[in-house]
Amino acid sequence: PGLAADILVTMLRQILLVAIVATASAFSTAPATMLRSSAGRPVSMRPAHTSVKMMEGGDLFVAALPGLAALGVSLQNQGGAATAAAPMAGPSPEEMLPVARENFNKWNGALQTKDPKAVANLYSTSGLSFLPTVSPQHIKKIDNTEQYFVDFVKKNPFGTITDDSVTVFDGGNSYLHSGMYTFELGEGDARAPVAARFSYVWRKFAGDWKITHH
Repeated sequence: PGLAADILVTMLRQILLVAIVATASAFSTAPATMLRSSAGRPVSMRPAHTSVKMMEGGDLFVAALPGLAALGVSLQNQGGAATAAAPMAGPSPEEMLPVARENFNKWNGALQTKDPKAVANLYSTSGLSFLPTVSPQHIKKIDNTEQYFVDFVKKNPFGTITDDSVTVFDGGNSYLHSGMYTFELGEGDARAPVAARFSYVWRKFAGDWKITHH
């Protein structure tokens, strides 16, 4: 019987603690109050002080609930800040390289259509920086991009990558693809390969990859 009574008292203490903590926010603006122990001594209960005290026999149980609630809010805010500060996870350069090569093949394939608009559609309509190899222009508008390819596609261009690498940005939503390629231009016997450097910055817009720098 004595053991059962002890278990019952312990359970009641735990239930009381859970109930008090669960309603802590209700007392967040409460002024300091006074509780009395079974011995008749007043006990101050202040919102700014966080304490939980239990004495044997169950005579005194004091919890400064607003302070405990404030601690919970602080921990929650710290957790949120840590989450916000965490860097965005993204693919590694090795994982992004096949995507970069696929996008290059898409651009190279658009050249084969001889349709300047099809090539220009692969470029971003905003924030564009296009420095063509065989042009003195610094193209920043999509209309000028299309105009440039009107003449360029007539040279039957075809590029083959010989060495490349990728640097990933913005959690995989943007990347720099750079390296060396061999470009063939011209027709028939006049066609000749030219080794050249290349660099493309591709960014994803609404799920579609676009060139923002070339």
